[in-house]
Amino acid sequence: MERHAIMFRIKPGTQDRVKELLAGYAPPEWTAPDGTRLVSTSVFVKDDLVVRMIEIDGNLPGLMAHLSAQPTIQRVEREIAQYLADERDTSTPEGTRDFFINSLMQHVTTRRSDPAQTPA
Repeated sequence: MERHAIMFRIKPGTQDRVKELLAGYAPPEWTAPDGTRLVSTSVFVKDDLVVRMIEIDGNLPGLMAHLSAQPTIQRVEREIAQYLADERDTSTPEGTRDFFINSLMQHVTTRRSDPAQTPA
């Protein structure tokens, strides 16, 4: 399983509307045609910064292509565009790939607890 985080900036004062949009849309199909599975997604907002963390089982390029074709994702991307600090085009697989490449945060570490070490 892989974790990835992307970040983007929104216009000041639009946080509440962006939170509504990102919390309220229907999820996409969880499995891409190549078998890549979107395991989970989380969104964090602080001031004008949005961070989306995703966990996938498979490959990121396959997921990016899949998500760019999902009607629910296309809809939320159209709606959120007016609140973005920087324009982006996620209407095509190439545009989505470019957005991910430019917005992908560097993964530094993941720490997991050892269930054998957890007190009962």
